[in-house]
Amino acid sequence: MNYLANVLTNEGFEDNPFYNVTGEVKNLQPDTLTLIVGWERAKELHPEASILKWKIDENTYWTYGKRVRRDKNETDAKAFKKLVIEHAIKSVDYWFFNVLTATKEEKMRLKIFLSDGRRKFALINENFIYVYFPDDKTTIGISLNDIDYVGGDREKMLNIIKKTPSIKIIRERDYISYDTRELIKNKKYIIPYLSSLNG
Repeated sequence: MNYLANVLTNEGFEDNPFYNVTGEVKNLQPDTLTLIVGWERAKELHPEASILKWKIDENTYWTYGKRVRRDKNETDAKAFKKLVIEHAIKSVDYWFFNVLTATKEEKMRLKIFLSDGRRKFALINENFIYVYFPDDKTTIGISLNDIDYVGGDREKMLNIIKKTPSIKIIRERDYISYDTRELIKNKKYIIPYLSSLNG
């Protein structure tokens, strides 16, 4: 299983599906953003750490445990989640498929691309479809309103997505907490990527 980040703690952490929450150093995912909970542990693992700075190095941060400074722990956890989501957004390429300007050949290529056998994850909301391709770390966005505007068949596009066995349909609220949705804001194209982390 892949995770967005590590959280080294013996305490709980929200949004567990996206974070490798562990009390053991050996269980940390390498080369991944990591939050260490507890000053003593941070200092033990990173002697260069400063009590005045939460950033230890490019990928490593620390915060106090909840029993020591709950307010600081909650503030730092929120800041870490924001950092992790920003990092995730930067790691996924987004391509808007412009139905208004696409040629017939481009539309046919899109249909073939969507129906090939590779595993994909799709988020369908009332006006947009976002399809994430894990092999390419790319999300394609398709506006259903644009399909309507050019006189296309919205249902035909939805059926292509729904009937393709290699596409897993996800719902935004199934995977993502309210706090994470607030961090994502209008970058909904990242949601299929997040759901792909859990399979």
